[in-house]
Amino acid sequence: MDNLIKQLTDKLGLPEDTARKAVIITADYMKTKLPEPLYTDLELVLKMPEVREDEVKELGLFGFP
Repeated sequence: MDNLIKQLTDKLGLPEDTARKAVIITADYMKTKLPEPLYTDLELVLKMPEVREDEVKELGLFGFP
């Protein structure tokens, strides 16, 4: 999540607290729209400091075998 917050502050010029709130609001919104298994995967990914495609596949997230 910190990486996403940094991107929002760097690319959009948002203050860090505003970027953090935006990420939390977006994640909460996604929770209401995604099936539970996908939202659980999303929560896990948001907690990871860095996310690489091979790690997502290795963990079997988002339906990757």
